[in-house]
This record gives sequence, structure tokens and C-alpha cells, in this order.
Amino acid sequence: MSLFAAPFGLAPSLHPSGIVRPSISGGPQVYGGIGIANGYSSNIFLNSPIQIDTATPRTGNLVLATALGAAGAGTAVNRILGAFQGVEFTMTATGRRAVANYWPANTIASTIVAWTTREPWLIYEIQANGPVPLNALGSQASITANNTNSGHLITGFSTVALDVTTAGSLTNSGTNQLRIVGFAQRIDNLPGDPFTIVMVQISMHQDVANQVAY
Repeated sequence: MSLFAAPFGLAPSLHPSGIVRPSISGGPQVYGGIGIANGYSSNIFLNSPIQIDTATPRTGNLVLATALGAAGAGTAVNRILGAFQGVEFTMTATGRRAVANYWPANTIASTIVAWTTREPWLIYEIQANGPVPLNALGSQASITANNTNSGHLITGFSTVALDVTTAGSLTNSGTNQLRIVGFAQRIDNLPGDPFTIVMVQISMHQDVANQVAY
């Protein structure tokens, strides 16, 4: 059973086509992938929910998506493009090429190539920060805090979870960031477990209009 909280972010699990593919370029990125602004000041961990920067539009750079919390319309910063899947860059100080599963905050580098998911129909696994009952199928909920501290500096994994404990986050009638479409098919996971692992799709996708819960 999912008795312990060990969140791992928004992990891509499956796609109707059978293939989970990395994103195409989000901007003028001749090397594929999507860029990150040189010196971006937040860690971006593996499986972190991300978006293309709306605060400085038309750069095409990745930034962290902000948790919405209670259900509602949200703003541009709450939309999610996909999940961060790693990065490579050339260190300015040494000229060496580096490959990492997370972006270290304040890194000064060039030729930055980040990988992420983007397909709106992708299904992800995410652990909730509380129990998710069977009748929550189709409901929507926010992610938990997603910032420079939301991950492990050793493993590089995100610690973002599905927020089912903040009042108004889990909704069966309104709009929030992720929609629960199933429960992870694991021998140690069942609906209603203390920290249920669920399967979700992005409801507030950056490339798609918001859809309410069903």
C-alpha cells in the first residue's frame, strides 16, 4: 500500500499511441529541446511541472509552473506544458559540456538544451499528499508547491505531489491543474491509500483550453 509520502513529481507514464516522446522545440532552439535562460535562478528538478515563460513572452524559455491551490480560473503562471526530463549545457567557466537530470539554479552556461514532455494527451503518475478515494475519478486538483526547493539535490528528482489536502484544491465540479484519470497499476497502491499514487492528465495545459472536472 502507498503508506508513505515519497513524491516524485509528474512522471510521464503512457500515451494513447504507445510512445512517450520528448517535446519539439519551444523557441529558436536549433539543437532541439527547449531553452532555459542563462542563469535562471531556480532549480528545475526531474519531473517538475514546467511551462514556457509567459512573464517574458516569446523567449521560448522553460520556467517552473506555479501551483494553483484552490480550484479556480488561475492565471498564465498556473498553466502546465509538461514535465521536465533533463538538460544539457556548456559550462561558461570550463567550456565543458554537462548532462544532468535537473537544472542547477543560477548556472551560467551556453547552448542550453532542456527536454520536456508536451503532448496534451499524455498520462502521468503522481503521488498525492493524502488519500484519493475511488469516487475522485474525474476530479481535478492542484500540484503542491513547485519551486527551487521542491526536489532532491542528490537524486535530482522533484518532490511535487498532487494536492488533495488544501481546502478547495480537489474538486469534482471546477477546474484545476491536473485531472485524475486512474490509479497507478502497482501491487502496493490502491484507491484510498494514505498517499495514493494516481494517474493524471494536465487539465490546465498551456497549449489547450481549460476543461472542467467530470
